[in-house]
Amino acid sequence: MTTSPVRVKARTHSLLKRMAQHQRRPISDVLDDAVERYRRAQLFEAADVAYRRAERKKDRELDAWENALADGLAEA
Repeated sequence: MTTSPVRVKARTHSLLKRMAQHQRRPISDVLDDAVERYRRAQLFEAADVAYRRAERKKDRELDAWENALADGLAEA
């Protein structure tokens, strides 16, 4: 596996080092897991936003149909 250096603030490195020591894992594995969790959180957040938008749009479309059905015209 190829690797690339990443520059982080000293505080972030210190936290990563402590976490890695606590878990008895390399810092790179802890960082990989953290980034993957963040990526998933972003994905779920985007999906949630899209779902909420779709719900609002659906509600507006249903409101339009309810208005059309309440126009007093007989159903065919």
